[in-house]
Amino acid sequence: MDDFKTAGNAVHGARRVWVPLAVVGVLFALTAVEGLLGRALPDGEALAAGTVIEFGSEEQVSAQVGEGWTLDETASDLGSGLTLTRGQVTVRLSSVVFSAGRPDGVREMWDGMRRALEVEEYAGTDVWLGEPTGFDTRSVSGGLYGSLQIGTAIGTAFVLPGPDGDEAVEAKVLGPFDADQADWDAATSIIDSVAFEDGGERA
Repeated sequence: MDDFKTAGNAVHGARRVWVPLAVVGVLFALTAVEGLLGRALPDGEALAAGTVIEFGSEEQVSAQVGEGWTLDETASDLGSGLTLTRGQVTVRLSSVVFSAGRPDGVREMWDGMRRALEVEEYAGTDVWLGEPTGFDTRSVSGGLYGSLQIGTAIGTAFVLPGPDGDEAVEAKVLGPFDADQADWDAATSIIDSVAFEDGGERA
């Protein structure tokens, strides 16, 4: 079973973390993110600063956390993505593999995420996704980000394309308007740490 207990080196760094398997669909993932915002002390596994977690269908993506982050055990699955919380801020990282055909650029990936968010909107939740802006990180080039609101939570959505264009990480950073700035900054550091197995690090 592809859970954290049989993941081998998928979780490494300052400390190993063992988390049970949870199957997370697109709609459930979005709902879980919004629901986490109301929890003062979310159930989960505290992560030591410097912990690196590899995830995705072949554990081909990695992200590193700083101090103070908790991995939500029920909304995280090494095969699909991670939900991390710090204070009132939640980071959801979802690995997407385009097995049915390579998208025509990162903008098409963004539009796919927008369509997935519309599922929440059709279900009665207020959802707003702004127009995207290009950005690069230390390991990923040609990404897109834009403002995001789901219910009363605000934040930013990201699409980080893989080096071959046939996979991506969709990330959502959400929290209340008055969330601590240090938590927002820590979330940005997680996004900046995302790397694909074959992507390397840009100079």
